[in-house]
Amino acid sequence: MHIHIENDETATEALRLNSAYLRQALDAHRQLCGQFTLTENSDPTQTAAFLANCDILWAGRKLALDQFATPRLGWVQVMSAGVEQWLAHWRKGIALTNASGVHGEKGAEFILMAALMFNFAIPGFLQDQAQRLWRPTFGGCARGKTVVMLGVGGIGRAAAKLLTAQGYSVIGVTRSGQCDAEVARCIAIDELDSVLPQVDVLVSTLPLTPQTHRLFDRRRLALLPKRAGVVIVGRADVFDYQALREQLRAGDLAGAVLDVYPQEPLPVDDPLWHTPGVIMTPHCSLDDHSAYLDRCLELFIDNLVRYRSGQALRNQVDMQRGY
Repeated sequence: MHIHIENDETATEALRLNSAYLRQALDAHRQLCGQFTLTENSDPTQTAAFLANCDILWAGRKLALDQFATPRLGWVQVMSAGVEQWLAHWRKGIALTNASGVHGEKGAEFILMAALMFNFAIPGFLQDQAQRLWRPTFGGCARGKTVVMLGVGGIGRAAAKLLTAQGYSVIGVTRSGQCDAEVARCIAIDELDSVLPQVDVLVSTLPLTPQTHRLFDRRRLALLPKRAGVVIVGRADVFDYQALREQLRAGDLAGAVLDVYPQEPLPVDDPLWHTPGVIMTPHCSLDDHSAYLDRCLELFIDNLVRYRSGQALRNQVDMQRGY
């Protein structure tokens, strides 16, 4: 079998897989040593020639797969958790696996930090500091407060564990209403409206699918109490950002910690920059470049063993669900 590595020429070196490094990983594995030929490329003008002759693709950048001839291609491993841009150009008969779970540890710590920031009124204090206002707020501990976790996949599951250990009561929200995470309870998306008035912190790790697009519209955001803080580390288009901004400006929410945006980089004239209570990070809260490539490679090696023996692949995307 032939594996082709398609790197992003604009990516940092820490996110590029070279064939020598992959060869080393393959040779260290008894079942994989000597079983594959390898190529790598970072020149988009050469991509078509490589895809025409590969059986497996490691994709370090997004590709419109239906624009290429891929007669042998059976499986694509991507380096991202979100795959909506891939699905828009997918070709039937090819397996797709994502990097879900790779972000878990760091993402969980970021979410815990954000939840605690709301508990200690940090967004409001930062706003007061900018205006040189002295307005003490004396709140309590996190224990017993309610976090609604939209999505309990790799990131949500890890975050729920840390939040539960801190004393939060975590309500998981999934499509089926079932999960194996450490949560007080899990509900289906259809039940979401009933729990929103209880929320202290709303966290979204959701992927973007036809079902999640604008899941949090103006009506649903209005169900949140004024004490609620919002944390978004999944896809931005799950939320109506204009409605969110208006609620924050009106003082109807405690604040928002945002890592993702409808347009990235966020335009310099976007009003979100100056919205009260907003803490912004530039889409970097989940990634750990010192470990990201190796964690993706670990998943890939495990899946190579599975692929050769006809076993189910880890993180295989369900084309109907979109994740």
